[in-house]
Amino acid sequence: MLPFLFLLPGMAADERLFHPIDLSFGEVHAMRWEFRPGVRSLADYAAMLVREVPWPVDGRPVWYIGSSMGGMLARELHALRPADELVLLSAPAARHEFPNRMHLLRALRTGRWFTPSGMMRLNRLSDSFMGFRNADDRSWFYENLETYGPEFLHFAVNAILDWPRRDRPERYLQVVGSEDRLFKAHRMVSPVVLPGAGHFMTLEQPERLSAVLRSHSLAAAHSAGMT
Repeated sequence: MLPFLFLLPGMAADERLFHPIDLSFGEVHAMRWEFRPGVRSLADYAAMLVREVPWPVDGRPVWYIGSSMGGMLARELHALRPADELVLLSAPAARHEFPNRMHLLRALRTGRWFTPSGMMRLNRLSDSFMGFRNADDRSWFYENLETYGPEFLHFAVNAILDWPRRDRPERYLQVVGSEDRLFKAHRMVSPVVLPGAGHFMTLEQPERLSAVLRSHSLAAAHSAGMT
């Protein structure tokens, strides 16, 4: 029975972020971000998804595969509706894994300084965090931000900086690039590190990442068969 793979892309991404990797070991269902008035936090967003996603009812395994902000949302979703497998790509398992500059931005309440339109005018500052490897990835990121709009960007920045999650899950797979400029392997417990990959590992090293996920799926299937 193929597992149900719920994909959660990063802040300025959609399901195309996952297209380069091989997910043929499961049935894919991708989330698309949208601004929801009244939703203020990642926990709020997760509670909304629990109600709205057509979860399988046939007993198949459920996986959450989240990238960056989508990984943080996957962690919150896992706290409400535990998955059989939680996979974090370029994403922290808890706020302790944030870089120091993100802790500083939170302490200064930087996300509250700007209106949605003002924050949108400053969105090119993402260059300093994301570490784009080529012009196509950079253009795609900013085009998505424009599509999602200023209200969503304002929500996303504040939801990330204000993320209160301190406890790590008991079991999860965490994959990070050695050259990720935002989240660093040395802050994590036992990540799988992809040498040379940056923040957008699904685009940069899809074959290597696919191999990691295939190996994890085989291990999960073997474990399920043993129980």
